[in-house]
Amino acid sequence: MKLSKLMIAAIAVCGASQAMAAGVTRLTGSSASSINVVRGAVNMCVNNGGSALVYKTTAATNALGNQFTVTCSTDFDATIPVTANELRVNVANGSETAITNAAAYPSSTATTFLVPTGSCTPLAAGTEALSFLAAGQMLNCGTTLADSSKSDGGFLDVEGPIFNTAYDGGDFTAAGFSQVFGIAVNSTLYNDLQAYQKTAAGGNVVPATCAAGDTTPACQPSLSRAQVESLINSATSNPAKTGGLAYLVAAANQTTGLTNKITYCKRPQSSGTQQSAQLYFLNYDAQGPLGGKEPIVGNVTLSKYASVENASSGNVKTCLNANTLADGYKFGALSLENNPIGGADTYRFVRLNEVSATEGVAGASQTATAIAGRYDFVYELSAYCPAGTCAPVIDGIKSAVTAGSSSPGIFITGVESKFGRGGNSNKPYASR
Repeated sequence: MKLSKLMIAAIAVCGASQAMAAGVTRLTGSSASSINVVRGAVNMCVNNGGSALVYKTTAATNALGNQFTVTCSTDFDATIPVTANELRVNVANGSETAITNAAAYPSSTATTFLVPTGSCTPLAAGTEALSFLAAGQMLNCGTTLADSSKSDGGFLDVEGPIFNTAYDGGDFTAAGFSQVFGIAVNSTLYNDLQAYQKTAAGGNVVPATCAAGDTTPACQPSLSRAQVESLINSATSNPAKTGGLAYLVAAANQTTGLTNKITYCKRPQSSGTQQSAQLYFLNYDAQGPLGGKEPIVGNVTLSKYASVENASSGNVKTCLNANTLADGYKFGALSLENNPIGGADTYRFVRLNEVSATEGVAGASQTATAIAGRYDFVYELSAYCPAGTCAPVIDGIKSAVTAGSSSPGIFITGVESKFGRGGNSNKPYASR
């Protein structure tokens, strides 16, 4: 995602703000767009003759974390009418913070951002989705967040009124690209489910020739939409909540000694990933006289089921990477911007209704089946556009992001695929 028009829009929204006058732009909102934000900022800087550095709060070379800052030795874009050479981002609390932390929103609150210092430690070259960053281009600054400010806006996984009907729909505009979501599970569930689904009792969903742990599409085990809905809705006495591990895997195929509990690693209501899951599985768009919406489960701990809230997608991955006997089975929704293959993560994506969202290899686009219209757990990102003033954001994204240049799990709506939701998350995924 190229950011030049985003920064121009921030000026339009907030005026010649304190942030922009100081050369700093601050963004909050969707964590799924983070890698594209960094890639776009770095590319912009280089295209304008500068060199870019990425500051973060951890030493990991494969993940940005929730707070990060990109600096440029020049301005990011020569067309920006004021100095803009530092981009501070905080995505710790999800998409809705693009609104609730933005200076343009009347009742917004400040949040904290990472300020680069001379004590930050250079890191090795980026790996996995951050492999475009060279050795020394990322620096670990530790967890001190010295800047407490309001942001200049940001991006959301879905439109603002999905989070809160009090938000004015006119303040949100389709961002021009789509995001694929999937259901991820801990490795224990993946392997047990795979073994079970090789059997007749398990539906012969997985070919018997697949090796244990194989992540290629044909060998991925599958969960049904109905199973996931039952696991995440508010009915605490249904078979999904009372059946324990046997709800998903027959006893004969369960790893011996596991705790008999299924855990839902969910996100808070401010998360676009959470809102997308509720739209897709629980029919959250079904309002009106007949309704049809099923409420989401709360944070509960039952004898054979638990639902645990996680502040960020990074926290969900930590939850899903837990695979000891005491952890039982774990699952949760993640955007396909995340790819565990080839790195330290042990969680895995499963198919949904026997359709894979991911190619199951390192470096995959994670968009192939969604682009083809065979996989539909897909939503279009939105930009926070108070009074319609951030139209340059949309123009910039549509013109600057070329086919194949987005982060994994993201593609250009209407360009790379003719399938979409028509700029409305309540519409079905269809040819447009």
